[in-house]
Amino acid sequence: MTKVHFILIVIMTLIMSCKPGDNPREIHNEQKQIEEYKANSKKDNFENRFSIDTTLVKKYAFDHLIISNAKESDSILSLCHCKKYKKDNRIKIQLTTAIPTKKQLDTVNESFNKRNRLLQLRDLGYLTTIDGQFKFLTIVLKDSIIESIDLYSKSTDKEYNGTDFDSLSIDRYKINISKFDYSIASNVYGNFELRLKKEFGLFENDTIFKGVFLCNNWVISEKEQIKNWNIKKEFEKRNKNRGSWH
Repeated sequence: MTKVHFILIVIMTLIMSCKPGDNPREIHNEQKQIEEYKANSKKDNFENRFSIDTTLVKKYAFDHLIISNAKESDSILSLCHCKKYKKDNRIKIQLTTAIPTKKQLDTVNESFNKRNRLLQLRDLGYLTTIDGQFKFLTIVLKDSIIESIDLYSKSTDKEYNGTDFDSLSIDRYKINISKFDYSIASNVYGNFELRLKKEFGLFENDTIFKGVFLCNNWVISEKEQIKNWNIKKEFEKRNKNRGSWH
């Protein structure tokens, strides 16, 4: 008998031994404890993995990420950038994406408008304003070791406890990669599945994060750069330099 089964049997025995006059609230609490324990045990079945997969097929640097809460899912566009450190066989893989602000998510219903917010960062010439939550998933690898996985969020609104920047470390992952030799970064590609400690922010309880990556060009946005990024000011400056397109 496993430890999990033993604990569940003990809790069930306590519930079944309750008499008709026992406090209903206590019975409810005990039942709730069982459900929470089962849920936590199920979550623990997700085991970390980082391995080479020889069956991988190279995708695109410009692709989709899948956000899910196990009941529903949606996809958003992403762009992959990488920076290699050849001397110590180390690489940073960064996927950039964007979603509407929290205020906008209450009114934006069309899936296209939710998924393609990243395009605001590409060709901005026809836009007069910019808004959204811009997110940077950054995976740092050295040899066959994952040094860190972080999700940085920067918004045009102050929506992260009164600030416009948020940082989340991720320690639950499954990553398949083409190779552990990062000297030729354009041949580094793979897929991943992550479990976030809190919501991604597209819809309720969206803590399952999946996607593919293919190293493209070598520009990485560092944490401090993202934190200090003045989105609207940079947008206005870029549009001014391009001239009016409308």
